[in-house]
Amino acid sequence: MKSVPSLLIRLLVLTALLLGSAVAFAQDEAAIDSSTVPFMGIRYTGVADGLFITGVIPNTPAAAADLQPFDIITAVNGEAIQVDTVREVVWIYDVGSSIELSLLRDGAALQRMMVLMARPGDVFNNPDYPMPLDLASTGLFVGQCGDHLLVIGAYRDSPIAVAGFQLYDEIVEIDGDRVSSIPQADAAVADLVEGDALRIVVLRGDSEVVIETDVEDQRKRRKPRRPRPRADINSSYSTDMINLGYGDGFVQVLEISPAHALYEAGLRAYDVVTEANGEAIGKADSLFDSEMIELTVARTANSLQLDVPGSTAALLMLGHAKPAEQDSAQWLGLHEKQVSLGVRYVQLEPDSEYLANTEIANGAYIVEVIEGLPAEAAGILEGDIIVAVAGEAVTQEIDLRNRIYFHEPGEVVSLDVLRGGDLLEVEVTLRVAK
Repeated sequence: MKSVPSLLIRLLVLTALLLGSAVAFAQDEAAIDSSTVPFMGIRYTGVADGLFITGVIPNTPAAAADLQPFDIITAVNGEAIQVDTVREVVWIYDVGSSIELSLLRDGAALQRMMVLMARPGDVFNNPDYPMPLDLASTGLFVGQCGDHLLVIGAYRDSPIAVAGFQLYDEIVEIDGDRVSSIPQADAAVADLVEGDALRIVVLRGDSEVVIETDVEDQRKRRKPRRPRPRADINSSYSTDMINLGYGDGFVQVLEISPAHALYEAGLRAYDVVTEANGEAIGKADSLFDSEMIELTVARTANSLQLDVPGSTAALLMLGHAKPAEQDSAQWLGLHEKQVSLGVRYVQLEPDSEYLANTEIANGAYIVEVIEGLPAEAAGILEGDIIVAVAGEAVTQEIDLRNRIYFHEPGEVVSLDVLRGGDLLEVEVTLRVAK
């Protein structure tokens, strides 16, 4: 696939940030006692007229009231509703209360009665209330550029990936519904299930192309459980080929390219090197003049012995000899002078064990907090997981780097931080990188 022009990617990201609105499940905020929280059972996003429904959860009041994707809830018991007024308009009613919803469906006004239920436990992983599909769950990734919905990627090895999409195809129709935004696309696939036929029309050049495939729910794919990045890393070394973390008595491979000599020798991401020729790794620097070095490597529950070239193995000693400087890739911004947060991080994949038993799907695992920079001053710790910047989620598609990208030096930015199972809000004042 051809490379993506950086200017277009910046426009895609910036437009998505400016035009995208918050997406949530109705009444999905944390509460002291979920059994007292009224629950409608919709996935929605905010629009000018109210709440645009992008999915209806089965076996909930919304399903019983025949709410449908693409409906817009404009009022509850005659009171207008917006994303930021859900608490004031819905949460004032007790579980079991009947409410009247005012809807827009295909431009026509409707009324629907609904009896509120209690919010289910573990609503995001409850088999009695399966979450509806969204477009990303089918394996197709898109970007919003104005009123154009452009294909920017697909989940590897999924049916979508081999269906015939091309980079920058413009999606104009999904299963008969005309779409031009991500919420509309999510609504168009919400009622589909695994194995259903999926028909998508894209604009490619001046022609419309029909692409047909079968739905495979990527949320159900079992991904191999990845070992965690170690929290006791003291320093790190990073290039475009390898990223190493150094701690007392070990070196962890955080990232490694298949083209790197250490990869060819057998090292893989998240391997932990503890010994060289039988000596502790931190004391073995004199051994790296040898032609070949035997490394002792911990990989999940196994211990391996790998022979690697001595000249390449010397790289494993850099962090013990001299702490690494801040990675310049983290000095971010579109400004005349770049803005600094002051962390190094590993972007966690969805379903990472770090995010188990939470309602969080993505985040940036903080490997290092740089001394004297804003993150340290704000109290960010190694092992924290930053899940949102200024209320915008940190994801695989728009990671921490890009979330910081659009803020100014001197700006006070709110970070949502997962620490020890608790979600905290931390304010950090960004500064110009020196």
